[in-house]
Amino acid sequence: LWSIEYRRWLNKKINGLKPSALKQNLILMFSSLTSLEDSLKTYNNEIQQLAESEKYSVKVGALISYRGINVLTAMKIITEIGDIKRFSHPKKLVSYLGFDIREFSSGGKERKYGITKMGNTVVRSAIVEANQKSSYRPVVSCAIKTRRKGVPIEFINIADKCMSRLYRKSTQLLKREKHKNKVKVACAREMVGFIWHSLHLAS
Repeated sequence: LWSIEYRRWLNKKINGLKPSALKQNLILMFSSLTSLEDSLKTYNNEIQQLAESEKYSVKVGALISYRGINVLTAMKIITEIGDIKRFSHPKKLVSYLGFDIREFSSGGKERKYGITKMGNTVVRSAIVEANQKSSYRPVVSCAIKTRRKGVPIEFINIADKCMSRLYRKSTQLLKREKHKNKVKVACAREMVGFIWHSLHLAS
């Protein structure tokens, strides 16, 4: 997001232009941007209120204990997955989200490729995005501590275990010179199992 100082500078630059089609277009674009940001704030407030409701609060608390998962990401995961109990095993959730590994077998030989990407794109993308810092040392930042206030210790323990596990996994893969994007996907796939555990405990 742009800072207040930058907005003032930009607005001053636009207003300082001579009357022209360019100036008018910039004014309209700046106005549209402000309107979109106001709408985004409204949506975020609504999502926050839903997250604090009785229906979602425990599940959201369980997920925002993870590094990389905020309220918006948690709500996205929860609402897209629906009833977690329909997945009796983490592998079924992994498959639903398209994190299954593609395999090709012929003549006794077996080759493995990337993930299938045949499942829920929204949640898959959100969990991959949540693993941007999976290779960082497992440290509970101030932001995570704030999100964890009032969250039962059992959810925090699962999240901490996940953070340590993903750090070890990403470190091993990076040492083997795997591409960083592939490492994030591998960690995201691993994270799904922990998320399954947290949501089952919260249900």
